Amino acid sequence: MKRIVKSEPDFFKRFISKKNPVNWEEISEIRFGLRKHILETEQNLQCAYCESEITSDNQKSHIDHFKRKHYFPGLTFDYSNLLVSCNNPNHCASHKDSKVKSKDIYKDIVNPVSEDPSDYFEYNISGKLEAKNKKAEITEKIFNLNHPGLRQKRKDVTWAVFAYQDSLGLEDVLKEIGSYESFIRSIW
Repeated sequence: MKRIVKSEPDFFKRFISKKNPVNWEEISEIRFGLRKHILETEQNLQCAYCESEITSDNQKSHIDHFKRKHYFPGLTFDYSNLLVSCNNPNHCASHKDSKVKSKDIYKDIVNPVSEDPSDYFEYNISGKLEAKNKKAEITEKIFNLNHPGLRQKRKDVTWAVFAYQDSLGLEDVLKEIGSYESFIRSIW
């Protein structure tokens, strides 16, 4: 999980202002463009939570309401509450939505828009996400960020990072690999 700096696009502001939608389904005509904007402009084509490389294709990703619409209907169109997540049912937004049973838990979850996740997490070379405190532990469990598949993918990236380290700088390595940015920065 990495810090995400939001940059609300004008087309979204205009649409919300002009159409004044009441429910999420009413923005279907701009949803793909919104997902594409968030992924390309803010998230570097990576899932907001696990940092796997994803595309804006409906099969690969979706717009996630960090704070669920069910608990926070007033945040349905709040741009700072919109992130793009992978569609993996075993971790990230899908896992969060199956685990969050009360709106009170959000005070105990790291929000990558308003907080810097690097203050809460670090990684070890085996790909394991290490929680620095209780809030980080809860976040890791809610999103299942140490799912065995994710840990293995991060571990696999380790060898690529070390192979590139002598010939490329950090930013070039990040571009070359295209995923797991926080992990790469941590082991660099």
